[in-house]
Amino acid sequence: MSKALASPKPIPEMSALNRRATASKPVVSKCGPSTADVVCLDRYGSVLPPSFSRDGNPAVGYAGTKVPDDSSWQLLANASFMIFDQKRGLEILGKSPKIEKVFNVLNVIHEAPVYVPSQNKLYVAQDGPPGNLSSLVIDLNVNPPTLKTFETTPKTYQPNGAAFHDGKIYWAVLGNNVTLPNGLKQRPGIARLDPATGKVETILNNYYGYFFSGPNDIAVDRNGDIWFTDSDYSYGLSLSDVPSQTQLLTYRFRPSTGAVTVVEDTLNHPNGIAFSPDGRTLYITDSGLESVGKTATRGQGDFYNYPIKIDFIGTAKRNIYAFDVNRNQGPNGSPYLSNKRVIFQAVEGAPDGLKVAANGYLVVASGLSTGVDILDSSGALVARIQATHPVENIAWSGKDLKTLWLVGIGGITRVDFDLAGPKI
Repeated sequence: MSKALASPKPIPEMSALNRRATASKPVVSKCGPSTADVVCLDRYGSVLPPSFSRDGNPAVGYAGTKVPDDSSWQLLANASFMIFDQKRGLEILGKSPKIEKVFNVLNVIHEAPVYVPSQNKLYVAQDGPPGNLSSLVIDLNVNPPTLKTFETTPKTYQPNGAAFHDGKIYWAVLGNNVTLPNGLKQRPGIARLDPATGKVETILNNYYGYFFSGPNDIAVDRNGDIWFTDSDYSYGLSLSDVPSQTQLLTYRFRPSTGAVTVVEDTLNHPNGIAFSPDGRTLYITDSGLESVGKTATRGQGDFYNYPIKIDFIGTAKRNIYAFDVNRNQGPNGSPYLSNKRVIFQAVEGAPDGLKVAANGYLVVASGLSTGVDILDSSGALVARIQATHPVENIAWSGKDLKTLWLVGIGGITRVDFDLAGPKI
């Protein structure tokens, strides 16, 4: 004991430790193919110099974190791809990833991108301005692609989510107004569009006499049941003339019988929805940090094309949840959800549209933010795509389904990489 007391560690050793910490490995470094601006984060960026800080405003991106004692952080500002898991992240990028903003569009929300393989066209919905009855279609048969507006027969007011199933486009429609031009009257619900003819039919528009608040997004299971989330964005975007009559819920609709049932009631603001490739897991995003406000505004710098009533609360939910899909009486029986678990909190913005890749990875639009997160099925962040405009939703296209389209406020962007979309 006296020997130990006689030989304590000298103070200079502590100074050396501090010097080693100061000279630690940069958090961010250039990596990957040269066809895009790719950066890798050391150990998920899990340790930053203690001087770091980040604004609590959810609109401030991850790259907006201030890290004054590590100049490598500045590489994030112009990066097109952020890689958090280097092995898996670079693998999905492939040898020559590319990203390009292809179209400038109105500064309103763009949603419901859906690819029709037989036409090689991508359909996109445009949420607003109020009274708008047209959507967009991108023709991928020409290079460069072309963009034009189209209207259905009869006209459809504000679809917001879409799924392709058995040759038809199924729309979650949030427009709610009975004083539209030319006597058009519409309540929110589910519509089925034949892309070959442009004819559309409403297949659901009420829950036992109540208006839906505004169906937001949609997924179709292997048995043809339609699962959809219901939100109140319609009222906040001035696309509905009445406030919500019911809770914001997630429903399952069986077109063959007309039966509609509630499947989930615990999320603050259910939004994106998608199944795992085997159909045994359902993922739903909760954009609870976005709520209908009292005052309409066009946002900072009059960014939005018309006033909307959406407030943001950074400490509210912005999570992705996974649920087990169970069925009574065998694989074709009535399904129900169990084992709810949170798997991810958004890095920035609020999780919005959600799709699942062929390999089971989740690809999640950030809503009011300019990014798209790529997660494994457990919720671990593998990579992040950085666009130059907010991204509300995404869809794959092409023969190999390796072209990803990002649609949102002010822009439509194309990403080419090796992460393939699910079979259509």
